[in-house]
Amino acid sequence: MRIKLEFKTEKNTVIPFNHQYFLASAIYNVLSRANEEYSEKLHTHPKYKFFTFSLLSIPNRRVIEKRGIVPLDGRVFLHVSSPNDEFLKNFVDGIFDCKVININGIELIPMNMIIKKIPEDFDTLKTISPIYLKTIIERDGAKKVHDLLPNNSKFYENFKNNLKKKYGAFYNKECNLDFDFEVLKYKPKRVKIKNTFCRCSEMVFKVYGDYDLIKFGYECGFGEKNSMGFGMVEVV
Repeated sequence: MRIKLEFKTEKNTVIPFNHQYFLASAIYNVLSRANEEYSEKLHTHPKYKFFTFSLLSIPNRRVIEKRGIVPLDGRVFLHVSSPNDEFLKNFVDGIFDCKVININGIELIPMNMIIKKIPEDFDTLKTISPIYLKTIIERDGAKKVHDLLPNNSKFYENFKNNLKKKYGAFYNKECNLDFDFEVLKYKPKRVKIKNTFCRCSEMVFKVYGDYDLIKFGYECGFGEKNSMGFGMVEVV
């Protein structure tokens, strides 16, 4: 399931381009308002968190080069999604208890919330937060993290394997489902998370295969670092 949130903020507010890390922190704060124990347990869990979120969507906006985006009418939107009912219940309860959400000093006032239906079929998807994947390579005798883009064949292998592993971990069973995908277009992007830059991809892609597995990716996010705001998609 996924939720679409509408916020109001000051019209002259500058939303920084790299806001995913601060959004993730705000989401944990919302969860903590509803259930502090659950929020802490999720935050410290060493593996998959099974939720994702979009970049902040600002339809009526002005872009300030090297600074960020100004919402001209003060309206800002966010999508949050998870296959985990416990996560969504705590998040919704926390939102109802919040008069304001703080994003690194920027105040967003919750105005409206819509529960979005899951599509009955999937064909073409586009990212509303970029997809991140990595691999380990050996260079100069040392192992290093190498970020993957769709121009690398390893990207396609990791994309599929990552989703199957997450599905198996969530349902605590081996994933016997399969899917394939075709990248129609992509745009490389560099995102700063804390002090690290991640090379990732904004994409439009077609999907084929088992509905339940693709649905899981739609709810949980494709690729890695979903709980840092990577890999959320919508149907074109």
